Amino acid sequence: MNTKRWILTLAAILLVGTPCLVEAGWPEGLAAFKAEDWNTAATEFKALTDSKPDWAGGHMMLGWTYIKLDQTREAITHLRKAYDLDQSNPNIQLRLGQAYVAAGRYGDAIGFLSKIETSALPADAQSLLSELKAVALSKSGQSGQALIEFRKIAQAKPNDAQAQFQYGTAAYNQNELDTALGALEKAARLAPSDTAIQSAYAKVLSHKGRTVGGNSKVAYYQKAIKAAKVVVGASPTYDNVMLLAEAELGAKDYDGAIQNLNRAAGLKTSDWLPEFYIGSAYTAKQQYKGAESNLKQSLDKARATSDKQRVWKQLAFVYEKQKKFDDAILAYNQAGDSASAQRAQENRDIMQHNIKTEAENAQLERLQAEQEAIKEQLKDLPGGPPPSSF
Repeated sequence: MNTKRWILTLAAILLVGTPCLVEAGWPEGLAAFKAEDWNTAATEFKALTDSKPDWAGGHMMLGWTYIKLDQTREAITHLRKAYDLDQSNPNIQLRLGQAYVAAGRYGDAIGFLSKIETSALPADAQSLLSELKAVALSKSGQSGQALIEFRKIAQAKPNDAQAQFQYGTAAYNQNELDTALGALEKAARLAPSDTAIQSAYAKVLSHKGRTVGGNSKVAYYQKAIKAAKVVVGASPTYDNVMLLAEAELGAKDYDGAIQNLNRAAGLKTSDWLPEFYIGSAYTAKQQYKGAESNLKQSLDKARATSDKQRVWKQLAFVYEKQKKFDDAILAYNQAGDSASAQRAQENRDIMQHNIKTEAENAQLERLQAEQEAIKEQLKDLPGGPPPSSF
């Protein structure tokens, strides 16, 4: 049912059995409302309620018009009056709930919207009821119940990108990752240029990538890259470029990640995270000197203790890979990782022992070589070769 037909249906429901079909102001107000001339509609319906203060239909339409004008206080006043006059009308309850949502009075909205028998409403109004309940429940902290309403909307509107987006977002907030991913995948397919949808889809794909391994991990991150590129193409902000770079890291596209991380670093020079991720990318490429340089820059920019510890730990690993064990031990201790510091110390001791052993073996080999050379020299002396015990 389209909007105009819904308005006419509503008007018919309100007017059955009443003498107000010929009341001055009603047809003019309804015509203005259908034409979206809200000010004229408000004037006409206000005159009508003044002349017929006990008619619920007039107050209902005036209140609905005030919703359109964003005058929520006036809307609530007249819709509450309409409800008091006709408490059995689901349409009045629906619009009163809408007014409460618009005013941020979510508890009151839930109270009225929950009373409505869904089957008593036309299809379009049923969808609106679910949307209003979902918003009110979500805003009042009842996210689990809100998810149920968002699911209803998504099922009723399978080809509506926004309905799938809202459902996917609500599911993600409830830690239902696979449900969120399915809904957002639909939304992204239905609205391939919508940056809000593509951004949410990329974030959930990256989250999913962190939970799996092997080829599946890379595949999720590659999908995230595709979505993130749409977002960056439309708005190359720091956050969007970082979203793309993080997906590239997950997909093991380290060169692409380094390029975009350098781009992000230029957009927000004070942030430690781009340099940290660049260092991580160089670590994965086993280019430890480059990694060390970027991690040190990241450490200089980090302010929070937890961020510093994260950088110290990565830097310690890089030091250890370069066999800079003293630096690694210090870095692990700075990171609060005493177990890894102990391991690095043991590796240092083993390395030092091996170096000492190798030096001793080399010295022994040199002595043996010198001894053999002396033997050969003595063979040429008068009197023959030296005794075998020499």
